[in-house]
Amino acid sequence: MKRQALQFSEPLKQAILDGHKVQARRIVKPQPSKPTTAWFADASDSSRWIAMGPADGCAELRRTSNWITCPFGKTGQSIELEDENGVRFATAVVVGVRIQRLQQLTEADARAEGTQAIYQSSALLPGVPLLTAFAINWCERYGAHAWAANPWVWVVEFRRQHPGTAPDF
Repeated sequence: MKRQALQFSEPLKQAILDGHKVQARRIVKPQPSKPTTAWFADASDSSRWIAMGPADGCAELRRTSNWITCPFGKTGQSIELEDENGVRFATAVVVGVRIQRLQQLTEADARAEGTQAIYQSSALLPGVPLLTAFAINWCERYGAHAWAANPWVWVVEFRRQHPGTAPDF
């Protein structure tokens, strides 16, 4: 499977270049069709994940999806960062990948997502919490009800690589 580059809007591109954005969320496709409570990575290949959920009438978990592979790579791999036109502006190293519900976002995650940069470049009212600013931006990108849908998302943590330096993780 060819790895996908991560694409970013102009304000987020600038946040990456300034060192403020080190995390990206993208919707997991396909979403599990059965109730799912957790995701587990393959012990031998951290880019492969499987969804698990409650089994009927017992406390055990059962598979709720087939194995899926993170389209953005796994820890230690390089990833291309592109602008909205598909032009590469940087290379990064993946320092972590996980799957979580979108609304499990914390304020620290919102900050790592570069939300402060978007907040400062937008017309949002002063005092809007970072989580709210992130949710507004998410809905602008994915549609009016995208935050409320609370999809499973890939959380890709990365560090921009500077030419001639080795990644540090």
